[in-house]
Amino acid sequence: MTNRGVSLFLVLACIFVSTIASAKEKGNHHLPAVHVINALPKNSEPMSLQCGGEKMLNAGEDYQWTVEENKLVYCEAFWGRSFASWHGFQPRRDVGRGAVYWLVKDTGFFLSWDNSSWVRKQLWETE
Repeated sequence: MTNRGVSLFLVLACIFVSTIASAKEKGNHHLPAVHVINALPKNSEPMSLQCGGEKMLNAGEDYQWTVEENKLVYCEAFWGRSFASWHGFQPRRDVGRGAVYWLVKDTGFFLSWDNSSWVRKQLWETE
């Protein structure tokens, strides 16, 4: 091989390796932070939240975590006699977003990706 051929080979090899590294990085780099914000009435009892682990949230508190794997995260909430379950993180819906926000109110569970435009996705259930 000539010097020109070796140089071309090295350039192409570098491009190939950097493309693979970039693709691997993109696989987990765009996983968002998930926020569950307790917007229940101020003097109400705490809400029990289970999204991989259990957490008690008082009114006004924001529980957050960063998604580590590109897989479905199932959440459950319990508040007095009310309960609900929903997908806290859904890859098809949420990958590539900077954050996923859930606002929990006495009227249900509201989803937003910008923390200002909300869409109700789930209602509370009772026994």
